[in-house]
Amino acid sequence: MKKKGFLFVISGPSAVGKTSVANELLKQKKINLQRIITCTTRAKRNGEVEGVDYFFMSKDEFLRHSENGDFAEMSEVYGNYYGILVSTIKEKIEQGINALLVINWEGFLKIKRSFKENVIGFFLLPPSLKDLETRIRSRGTDSENIIKQRMNMITEDMRHKDEFDFRVKNVKIADAASEIFEKIANITASC
Repeated sequence: MKKKGFLFVISGPSAVGKTSVANELLKQKKINLQRIITCTTRAKRNGEVEGVDYFFMSKDEFLRHSENGDFAEMSEVYGNYYGILVSTIKEKIEQGINALLVINWEGFLKIKRSFKENVIGFFLLPPSLKDLETRIRSRGTDSENIIKQRMNMITEDMRHKDEFDFRVKNVKIADAASEIFEKIANITASC
Protein backbone atom coordinates (compact mmCIF):
# COMPACT_ATOMS: atom_id res chain seq x y z
CA MET A 1 0.00 0.00 0.00
CA LYS A 2 1.33 3.40 -0.97
CA LYS A 3 2.22 5.82 1.83
CA LYS A 4 -0.26 8.71 1.98
CA GLY A 5 0.83 12.30 1.87
CA PHE A 6 0.10 15.07 4.35
CA LEU A 7 -1.80 18.28 3.86
CA PHE A 8 -0.08 21.10 5.76
CA VAL A 9 -2.24 24.17 6.25
CA ILE A 10 -1.01 27.67 7.03
CA SER A 11 -3.59 30.04 8.44
CA GLY A 12 -3.80 33.21 10.46
CA PRO A 13 -5.31 36.68 10.36
CA SER A 14 -5.27 38.98 7.35
CA ALA A 15 -1.81 40.35 6.44
CA VAL A 16 0.07 38.10 8.87
CA GLY A 17 2.27 36.84 6.03
CA LYS A 18 0.66 33.47 5.23
CA THR A 19 1.53 33.53 1.53
CA SER A 20 5.05 34.86 2.11
CA VAL A 21 5.82 32.11 4.65
CA ALA A 22 4.30 29.47 2.35
CA ASN A 23 6.41 30.69 -0.57
CA GLU A 24 9.53 30.47 1.59
CA LEU A 25 8.64 26.89 2.55
CA LEU A 26 8.09 25.91 -1.07
CA LYS A 27 11.65 27.00 -1.89
CA GLN A 28 13.03 24.35 0.48
CA LYS A 29 14.35 21.39 -1.49
CA LYS A 30 14.94 19.16 1.55
CA ILE A 31 11.22 18.44 1.85
CA ASN A 32 9.03 17.89 -1.16
CA LEU A 33 5.99 20.15 -0.79
CA GLN A 34 3.52 21.03 -3.50
CA ARG A 35 1.20 23.98 -3.13
CA ILE A 36 -2.53 23.38 -3.43
CA ILE A 37 -4.03 26.07 -5.60
CA THR A 38 -7.35 27.43 -4.36
CA CYS A 39 -10.15 29.03 -6.33
CA THR A 40 -11.36 32.60 -5.84
CA THR A 41 -13.72 35.15 -7.33
CA ARG A 42 -11.64 38.12 -6.20
CA ALA A 43 -9.75 40.18 -8.76
CA LYS A 44 -6.11 39.42 -9.45
CA ARG A 45 -3.61 41.56 -7.58
CA ASN A 46 -0.55 42.90 -9.37
CA GLY A 47 1.88 40.08 -10.09
CA GLU A 48 -0.56 37.23 -9.45
CA VAL A 49 -0.72 34.48 -12.07
CA GLU A 50 -3.68 32.24 -12.98
CA GLY A 51 -3.06 28.65 -11.85
CA VAL A 52 -0.05 29.66 -9.77
CA ASP A 53 -1.51 31.97 -7.13
CA TYR A 54 -5.20 31.06 -7.52
CA PHE A 55 -7.67 29.75 -10.04
CA PHE A 56 -9.63 32.94 -10.72
CA MET A 57 -13.32 32.29 -11.46
CA SER A 58 -16.42 34.32 -12.09
CA LYS A 59 -19.01 34.18 -9.30
CA ASP A 60 -21.33 32.18 -11.59
CA GLU A 61 -18.65 29.58 -12.32
CA PHE A 62 -17.75 29.33 -8.64
CA LEU A 63 -21.38 28.88 -7.59
CA ARG A 64 -21.85 26.12 -10.20
CA HIS A 65 -18.95 24.21 -8.60
CA SER A 66 -20.49 24.81 -5.20
CA GLU A 67 -23.89 23.48 -6.28
CA ASN A 68 -22.15 20.36 -7.65
CA GLY A 69 -20.48 19.76 -4.25
CA ASP A 70 -17.00 20.10 -5.77
CA PHE A 71 -15.47 22.09 -2.89
CA ALA A 72 -13.96 20.58 0.28
CA GLU A 73 -14.52 23.97 1.80
CA MET A 74 -15.61 27.34 0.62
CA SER A 75 -16.22 30.65 2.24
CA GLU A 76 -17.10 34.22 1.49
CA VAL A 77 -14.53 36.70 2.71
CA TYR A 78 -14.94 40.45 2.18
CA GLY A 79 -17.48 39.87 -0.59
CA ASN A 80 -15.40 37.33 -2.53
CA TYR A 81 -15.65 33.53 -2.64
CA TYR A 82 -12.76 31.17 -1.93
CA GLY A 83 -12.75 27.39 -2.18
CA ILE A 84 -10.63 24.27 -2.46
CA LEU A 85 -11.64 21.51 -4.81
CA VAL A 86 -12.05 18.10 -3.11
CA SER A 87 -10.40 16.43 -6.09
CA THR A 88 -7.22 18.47 -5.63
CA ILE A 89 -6.76 17.45 -1.98
CA LYS A 90 -7.64 13.78 -2.52
CA GLU A 91 -5.28 13.49 -5.44
CA LYS A 92 -2.29 14.81 -3.50
CA ILE A 93 -2.87 12.73 -0.34
CA GLU A 94 -3.61 9.49 -2.23
CA GLN A 95 -0.51 9.92 -4.43
CA GLY A 96 1.68 10.29 -1.34
CA ILE A 97 2.41 13.94 -2.05
CA ASN A 98 2.90 16.35 0.83
CA ALA A 99 0.90 19.45 0.03
CA LEU A 100 0.75 22.98 1.38
CA LEU A 101 -2.39 25.07 1.56
CA VAL A 102 -2.98 28.66 2.69
CA ILE A 103 -6.54 29.24 3.96
CA ASN A 104 -8.45 30.91 6.78
CA TRP A 105 -9.28 29.19 10.07
CA GLU A 106 -12.82 28.30 8.98
CA GLY A 107 -11.51 26.52 5.91
CA PHE A 108 -8.96 24.61 7.97
CA LEU A 109 -11.61 23.35 10.39
CA LYS A 110 -13.89 22.25 7.53
CA ILE A 111 -11.08 20.35 5.83
CA LYS A 112 -9.95 18.79 9.12
CA ARG A 113 -13.52 17.49 9.64
CA SER A 114 -13.70 16.17 6.07
CA PHE A 115 -10.31 14.45 5.86
CA LYS A 116 -9.66 13.72 9.58
CA GLU A 117 -6.20 12.18 8.95
CA ASN A 118 -2.98 13.60 7.56
CA VAL A 119 -4.07 17.25 7.92
CA ILE A 120 -1.80 19.44 10.08
CA GLY A 121 -2.51 23.12 10.80
CA PHE A 122 -0.11 25.99 11.53
CA PHE A 123 -1.55 29.29 12.79
CA LEU A 124 0.67 32.32 12.18
CA LEU A 125 0.63 34.94 14.90
CA PRO A 126 1.51 38.58 14.22
CA PRO A 127 4.17 40.47 16.18
CA SER A 128 1.33 42.89 17.15
CA LEU A 129 -2.09 44.04 15.96
CA LYS A 130 -0.60 47.42 15.03
CA ASP A 131 1.88 45.62 12.78
CA LEU A 132 -1.01 43.90 10.97
CA GLU A 133 -2.80 47.19 10.39
CA THR A 134 0.39 48.68 8.95
CA ARG A 135 0.79 45.70 6.60
CA ILE A 136 -2.82 45.97 5.40
CA ARG A 137 -2.49 49.70 4.75
CA SER A 138 0.84 49.27 2.95
CA ARG A 139 -0.79 47.03 0.32
CA GLY A 140 -2.68 50.05 -0.95
CA THR A 141 -5.44 47.83 -2.36
CA ASP A 142 -8.22 48.31 0.19
CA SER A 143 -10.55 51.16 0.99
CA GLU A 144 -10.73 52.54 4.52
CA ASN A 145 -14.01 50.66 4.99
CA ILE A 146 -12.40 47.33 4.00
CA ILE A 147 -9.43 48.02 6.27
CA LYS A 148 -11.80 48.54 9.21
CA GLN A 149 -13.63 45.29 8.33
CA ARG A 150 -10.32 43.41 8.18
CA MET A 151 -9.21 44.78 11.55
CA ASN A 152 -12.53 43.74 13.13
CA MET A 153 -12.14 40.23 11.70
CA ILE A 154 -8.60 39.87 13.06
CA THR A 155 -9.92 39.68 16.62
CA GLU A 156 -12.22 36.81 15.62
CA ASP A 157 -9.42 35.07 13.72
CA MET A 158 -7.13 35.20 16.76
CA ARG A 159 -9.75 33.44 18.92
CA HIS A 160 -9.23 30.28 16.86
CA LYS A 161 -5.47 29.94 17.18
CA ASP A 162 -5.71 27.11 19.73
CA GLU A 163 -7.67 24.94 17.27
CA PHE A 164 -4.48 24.44 15.26
CA ASP A 165 -1.76 21.86 15.81
CA PHE A 166 0.96 24.52 16.00
CA ARG A 167 1.19 28.29 16.56
CA VAL A 168 4.12 30.18 15.06
CA LYS A 169 4.90 33.88 15.55
CA ASN A 170 5.81 35.58 12.28
CA VAL A 171 8.23 38.37 13.15
CA LYS A 172 10.57 37.49 10.26
CA ILE A 173 9.36 35.41 7.34
CA ALA A 174 12.54 33.31 7.17
CA ASP A 175 12.39 32.48 10.89
CA ALA A 176 8.70 31.50 10.80
CA ALA A 177 9.27 29.37 7.70
CA SER A 178 12.27 27.70 9.34
CA GLU A 179 10.24 26.80 12.43
CA ILE A 180 7.43 25.33 10.31
CA PHE A 181 9.95 23.53 8.07
CA GLU A 182 11.48 21.81 11.10
CA LYS A 183 8.07 20.60 12.31
CA ILE A 184 7.09 19.34 8.82
CA ALA A 185 10.42 17.52 8.47
CA ASN A 186 9.87 15.79 11.84
CA ILE A 187 6.30 14.79 10.97
CA THR A 188 7.14 13.39 7.54
CA ALA A 189 10.27 11.60 8.81
CA SER A 190 8.33 9.79 11.55
CA CYS A 191 5.76 8.31 9.14
